[in-house]
Amino acid sequence: MNIKTPLMDDPTAAAQARLYLSTDPLPSIPPSLLSSAEIHDYARLTGMMSPFFPRALKTASYEAHIGGRFIRWNEHGNRHDQEIKRGDSCILPANSISFVQVEPTFRLPNYIAIRFNLRITLVHRGLLLGTGPLVDPGFEGKLLIPLHNLTATDYDLDTNEALIWIEFTKTTFGHKPSELIASRERHNVPFPDNKKNLSPDYYLRKANGGMAIRSSIPDALEEGKQAAKNAAQSAEKMRDIGILAFVALLLALTTLYFQFSSIVQSSNSQSLSVVQGLSSLSAEGKGTSDKLDIAKTEIEQLRQKLIQLSTDLDALKRAQQSTVEPVHTTHHQ
Repeated sequence: MNIKTPLMDDPTAAAQARLYLSTDPLPSIPPSLLSSAEIHDYARLTGMMSPFFPRALKTASYEAHIGGRFIRWNEHGNRHDQEIKRGDSCILPANSISFVQVEPTFRLPNYIAIRFNLRITLVHRGLLLGTGPLVDPGFEGKLLIPLHNLTATDYDLDTNEALIWIEFTKTTFGHKPSELIASRERHNVPFPDNKKNLSPDYYLRKANGGMAIRSSIPDALEEGKQAAKNAAQSAEKMRDIGILAFVALLLALTTLYFQFSSIVQSSNSQSLSVVQGLSSLSAEGKGTSDKLDIAKTEIEQLRQKLIQLSTDLDALKRAQQSTVEPVHTTHHQ
């Protein structure tokens, strides 16, 4: 047999699946994770997946290729939908989520369940497969799985390589416990017929009401860029406002400085005039003790005023220096 030829055609697989849906052809195999030999036997006897290629077997799993519908939405919410098979081009846009079907059609018997995961090579390349739920025994149809490209560049998926690996587990279906406490009536829940062979559109409508399903990463990146742009614009405005405020403050401090200087000069002139007047009175031998007392009081008042003005002027100079220095440092930064 050619290694590229499936073990059986699809009509034969479907007939075998109906025959062994609830009857285990290999009851001696205990409930467990199946190894490659048992996967081969059950695929051959029960038609549990079609096409089935023995060469795709691994030690305890089976590698499956992409095959079927490929659906995604672009950044504008427009849907991209195509049929894809081995060898076809398949581009996964950067930071996107796509929905893909895999090649086999599954017709699981009531005693075999499956799980699947992305090939580790693709995980290392920055892809992520949405997995987790068990595919129950009795399922019929093709798997539709979400495929995430978490990288910042478009990814050209090689469809000639397998996409996922699948593991098969035989359950206890059909087993009758010997213990007396076990229920005599076995409550096996069958897989619902109305959930078999469903289309991708059914699953997507159920998931999101037919609305676009997109990754949130591109929107988050765009929001981040816009926030950074707004912050830069705000910083530029604040810088301009800061310069104007500093100029206004500098002008106010300069005006106040000259006002204090004028007051100090005026006070010095008044003090000098009083001293000169006293000297004249003393030289001429005129005046009375009352005039001297008044003059002394005026001198003391002027002296206190000079001290206060000198203190205010020093404080003004310090305030001017502390305002200029930070701006000067920021300018160099």
